[in-house]
Amino acid sequence: MNAGTPTWLTVEEVVRETSAREEGTILPPGTLFSGASTDTRDILPGTLFVALKGDRFDGHDYVEEAFRKGALAALVSLPSKVHGPRLVVGDTRLALQGLARAVVRKRMLEGKRLVTLTGTAGKTTTRELLRLVLSERNGRPHSNRENWNNEIGVPRTLWEWKATDGDAVLEVGIRKPGDMDYLSSILVSDAAVITSIGEGHLETLGSVEGVWAEKSRLLAFVKPEGSVILPLDVLMRFPASPLFRDPGKRFCFVDLLGPDSDGVRQRPGLPPRSTLLEGVIQEGGDGRWVLSGALDEERFRWELPSPSFLLAADALLALAAGRSLGVPIAEGARRLEAFEPLPGRMQEKRTPEGALLLLDHYNANPLSIRGGFQWCVDVWKKEQEGVKPERPGKLLAILGDMLELGGDAHRLHREIGSLAADCPFAAIYYKGRFFEAFREGYCQAGGRSEILSFLEETDPAKRESFPELVRGDVVLLKGSRGMHLEREANVLDGNS
Repeated sequence: MNAGTPTWLTVEEVVRETSAREEGTILPPGTLFSGASTDTRDILPGTLFVALKGDRFDGHDYVEEAFRKGALAALVSLPSKVHGPRLVVGDTRLALQGLARAVVRKRMLEGKRLVTLTGTAGKTTTRELLRLVLSERNGRPHSNRENWNNEIGVPRTLWEWKATDGDAVLEVGIRKPGDMDYLSSILVSDAAVITSIGEGHLETLGSVEGVWAEKSRLLAFVKPEGSVILPLDVLMRFPASPLFRDPGKRFCFVDLLGPDSDGVRQRPGLPPRSTLLEGVIQEGGDGRWVLSGALDEERFRWELPSPSFLLAADALLALAAGRSLGVPIAEGARRLEAFEPLPGRMQEKRTPEGALLLLDHYNANPLSIRGGFQWCVDVWKKEQEGVKPERPGKLLAILGDMLELGGDAHRLHREIGSLAADCPFAAIYYKGRFFEAFREGYCQAGGRSEILSFLEETDPAKRESFPELVRGDVVLLKGSRGMHLEREANVLDGNS
């Protein structure tokens, strides 16, 4: 192994944390791995290959390839005739936990901190905002890459937490009961954030109460004297939760008021050892939207890159979490000036004609679609400032199904349809099997059926399906990732 290769775990640590037995070639005592991987496509010399078995794949079939690419050993659960060092365990999926737990323990002994995030909407955006708030001169905290936030992705993300990295900010997603118990046991954190609780994964979690019950399990593994950050709305919705009576945790609740608020709001009594960070989003004198607020004597102000209530709420959570780890709120707000949306998440993009695409199609649920409607209307109003009054810009929407809502799907798509009727859309294009439910809610709320169009999922999007776009037009693209609205985005952007 090269002297410059970052070390990970020793063979003895791997054996101890996974209860593995060594077979085949025995590695010398003290052998250091430089990392681990479950995918031979990113195997590097010196790594440990972990062979996972799924419904449609078996990593044991690739052990020989992993050795060819330089893996030092393979962690397996099935017999193998492949020559090379093998560490045999009963279940390689369970071994993921042990390896991740060992890395977390090692990094914390080095003085590094871990922050975890979960929620129905806003996880990834809040994660990126918090990474900015916690950024140092040598870079931002370690975090998930791509969509690595599930039972495989979270351990793999932790495996990549190197000794040369700083703190870590991890997004944690769940789909079914038990997922959070599996993940949270390896995520002993200094602080945890719940971004929101709403209708999401209802086909497996059953209800919003089920969503809260599962996601709040993440908070059980916050360290003693650690911090929990969450919206005040969650406390108002679940005031009897035993979580809020835990004397070993510090709570910071955030409360965001809109531009039309008079600043007065009835609030519940806060649990012991709680603070409240209040924020207000309003239009500044220069046409920019501003998030401002205070906690105790600390005040802050941040000019939002886009007039999004959801973005402001996520930023408020990030500022509160940063403060719990020692970053003054005003300094955190200053660092947010470098924020840039990730592709497909509250992203603004100009077309060649000068129209504005609002790309928020990476995922969707009722909570995020409500925020998306507010966002597109406010952006559209602002866009009209530079347009001739005799030819105002159009507000359009290309919407897709919200997936994984179970038996509530028809009701929730009707509700979203009724919300759309309150927006000044000139045309709505809908893609997905819940179009009729959406249309029913839209028309019952007074919407004009003639502006609705159905997009076939199986047909490639065509430019002629949409009206000509000009400067001043705004198009919202919002739907679950499985609806592939990036295809329509590429058509409108001229990349098809």
